[in-house]
Amino acid sequence: MLFVVWLLATACLAQDPNLHIYLAYGQSNMSGQATVTDKDRVQDPRFLVLRAANHSNQKVGEFYPAAPPMGHSASKVGIADIFGRTMVANLPDSIKVAVANIAIGGQSIDLFDKDRNKAYVQNAKNKGDTWWIQYLDEYGGDVYKRIVEMGKIAKQKGVIKGFLFHQGEADYQMNDWPSRVKKVYDDLIAELELDPEKTPILIGELAPTGDLGWRNDAVKQAADLIPNGHLISAQGCPALKETSYTLHFTREGYETFGKRYAETMLELLKTMEPEVPVDTAVADTLPQDTVVNDTSANDTVPGAVRGVKTPSGIAMHVTGKLLAVAGAPAGARVRLFDMQGNLLGVLGAQGGAMPQIRAGRVLAIVESAGGKRLLTRAFNVTEF
Repeated sequence: MLFVVWLLATACLAQDPNLHIYLAYGQSNMSGQATVTDKDRVQDPRFLVLRAANHSNQKVGEFYPAAPPMGHSASKVGIADIFGRTMVANLPDSIKVAVANIAIGGQSIDLFDKDRNKAYVQNAKNKGDTWWIQYLDEYGGDVYKRIVEMGKIAKQKGVIKGFLFHQGEADYQMNDWPSRVKKVYDDLIAELELDPEKTPILIGELAPTGDLGWRNDAVKQAADLIPNGHLISAQGCPALKETSYTLHFTREGYETFGKRYAETMLELLKTMEPEVPVDTAVADTLPQDTVVNDTSANDTVPGAVRGVKTPSGIAMHVTGKLLAVAGAPAGARVRLFDMQGNLLGVLGAQGGAMPQIRAGRVLAIVESAGGKRLLTRAFNVTEF
């Protein structure tokens, strides 16, 4: 049996494993209600918005440096903004984080249900409840479809790491709200062909000191119904007392709440890549007739593959049946994963003989002895 393996730099791939993308949806607290400040407009090149709404002279489905409004044109600052900034502050410099935010204030979970949304919108129009339709139109007239569209782009360009969800104020009288939340999540998982075990949904509580804090038992039920659902506590997050209601968080509340979403996700990310001892040995199990093409002479291959060092000071390329690494610090290791996060093998700081790998895309991650990610590259493995 003949295998041909070639190494491509991440920048050359349609899918960048270092681009972590989150799909956010819900009501006004996910949309964001805090006043935008100059600090919020300062952009971080590693925090991006996957533009989901048609406004700001930005193209839907494209990535831009993140700045409010993250959702529709009237969005302010909220959970998604603080989440993204906290994530990039705590992840390796090689990782970028993008959020697609699809949220409209005052709306039921039924707006996000592919089987109920048409009737929901028509019923609202019949009652003259149309103030929010302009924002629905910015999302293409169907928020479920827009989430799916953004999800498909996310899978092409990066890796969907999870869903961010905050909703429920509009449905405080809906007894089966938890099961409807689960249905929307299950539908999205199925339509986007995601692995639910590797795609968590973070579900935030309603403002505990607000008008509907008593409803948080239902929020917990929703998180508990979903095997990979995670409840984000809003305890201690101040609510904003407004003229007619107290439902939104204050600026301080959003800061704390968004950080809690991020802290939970950072912990989950640690569990997605199993820890492997640095001295784990990987046997050379390649058959004798295995051939690995060295494509480094091909001018179309990015410089990093030809041995030119990346900003991390590390270079990686294939020679024969060896994965060669140059410039990695002493004690570093190279971990090989498939795209489902399964560990395939571990090599030393200078690489080495690759284990037998089934056809598919494989990630090679160079880590320091302390576990800090230094470089990620991807293999396409094709069986002939």
